[in-house]
Amino acid sequence: HSRYYVNNGDGTFTDASAAAGFLVVNEATSAPAGKSLALGVVDFDRDGALDVFVANDTVRNFAFHNKGDGTFEEVGVEIGVAYDRMGAATGAMGVDSADLREDGRLALGIGNFANEMTSLYVAGADPMQFTDASIVEGVGAASRTALTFGLLFFDADLDGRLDLLQCNGHLEEEINKVQSSQRYRQPAQLFWNAGPTERSCFIEVPPTETGDFATPIVGRGAACADIDGDGDLDLLLTQTGAAPLLLRNDDATGKHWLRFRLVGRTCNRDAIGAEIEVTSSGLTRRRRVMPTRGYLSQCELPVTFGLGDATKVDRVVIHWPGGAEQVVDVDGLDRSITVVQD
Repeated sequence: HSRYYVNNGDGTFTDASAAAGFLVVNEATSAPAGKSLALGVVDFDRDGALDVFVANDTVRNFAFHNKGDGTFEEVGVEIGVAYDRMGAATGAMGVDSADLREDGRLALGIGNFANEMTSLYVAGADPMQFTDASIVEGVGAASRTALTFGLLFFDADLDGRLDLLQCNGHLEEEINKVQSSQRYRQPAQLFWNAGPTERSCFIEVPPTETGDFATPIVGRGAACADIDGDGDLDLLLTQTGAAPLLLRNDDATGKHWLRFRLVGRTCNRDAIGAEIEVTSSGLTRRRRVMPTRGYLSQCELPVTFGLGDATKVDRVVIHWPGGAEQVVDVDGLDRSITVVQD
């Protein structure tokens, strides 16, 4: 189950799980109710106070809403992210979040067990009410047979839209003997974000078009970083019993991009929790500095913005942890920028 430790500032920590509201117990047994495998740090209601989503394996997921006073309220059932669309708990493992259609509506993606499609909870007009839109957004059917651990939203082709990666692999080496549709080693999956005008957000990219990415592995974690300095995001996939796969992105789409590395002065030095807004061609995109992603994985700290065919950016604003805002002047594209907090 989840534990919450408060930093005392002297090299020690205090377990404040119960006092802060993170200790959820089974009402029948009084035992801790969670079977946690991953967490996502989000801002459900965009009030500036970061909330926490916890993916639980075979029991309901938790959503801890930040009350702004150092305590949290568990509201997973109330906001619609505790169970799948059929009202059942899933084998939830990896989790990531994104604004998929750049319309301000938060989406939570959760990798689930085999024969359970990926969950894709999307907020409605009320940011605290979610619907599992996995089927209508193009992920459901294609993800049903996969056993997904790592799950990651990232812009694979720098068109400005966040795509979806799933790192898959079963637990049982001989699963095919009892379930003909299953394999121990499974290929990762890439879902391309088709854009806000399309009926379904995602289209699965055929394995014939993804190169070594489609190699069947016993996949677990997944992380992204620009390992070769060309602006696009490369991937690292971990697997059970074998070396990780380092996959260089050679798509070479010719799309424009910007990368931001933030350095905090009055907030934490890595500026974890900061939100970056980039406006170009009349569209504002938001990304958060949050390296904890997916399942047992950490991505790089610099944040990448794909800009598609835009030739300039109109405005860049940093929302630092603590509430301070900073406007950044950007001269040119296709470059990395370090921003030090004022």
